[in-house]
Amino acid sequence: MTRLYALLSFVLFGLPLCTAAQDLPREALAARMASREAPLLLDVRTPTEYAQGHLAGALNLPVDEVAARHGVLDIPRDREVVVYCKSGKRAARARDTLQSLGYTRVRLLDGSVDGWRADGRPLVAEHPSP
Repeated sequence: MTRLYALLSFVLFGLPLCTAAQDLPREALAARMASREAPLLLDVRTPTEYAQGHLAGALNLPVDEVAARHGVLDIPRDREVVVYCKSGKRAARARDTLQSLGYTRVRLLDGSVDGWRADGRPLVAEHPSP
């Protein structure tokens, strides 16, 4: 349905196939996280970037491993998944990969982690053990 909407938007209004309608606003995600109704969060940055600071509850699956390892996560294909990276480029690649694998509710976090950080929202950092 999302692809049909995107195609119709392109044909009727000249909008690109990848529209901002798929982006989840940071404010909306923060509110959903506060009410414990957050979607599955998928951080597609490297493990080092993830350890330096990620959204609470996010799973780490580097973008280059999404196609090969998506099944390990055991995510139902109809579950809402919000993907983010540093700026959005890798997240868009991961979204496209997940959609090609049959995931139907994949969205990008508007502004990715750079936007989240710019808003002053908290990140969880992994602390190395002594």
